[in-house]
Amino acid sequence: MSAHQEQVESAISDPTRHYARPMDVVHDDSLDAEEKLKILESWKKDAELLSTAQDENMSGGERPQLQDVSLALTELDRD
Repeated sequence: MSAHQEQVESAISDPTRHYARPMDVVHDDSLDAEEKLKILESWKKDAELLSTAQDENMSGGERPQLQDVSLALTELDRD
């Protein structure tokens, strides 16, 4: 596995460790569209889980960023 592939896999498993905002993924020229989509879909799943936890008063204080991820996915889809 190349260093780039390892970086992508790491970003998929924990997007917030590598990117401050979902739109940063969209603007990362080192990624192809498929890699961006996988990272953003992972981020969306995490944000949905966090949003559900907040609804149940079980959050750790993080902001879910679900809207930001949705906007980034829309932007990626337009490219």
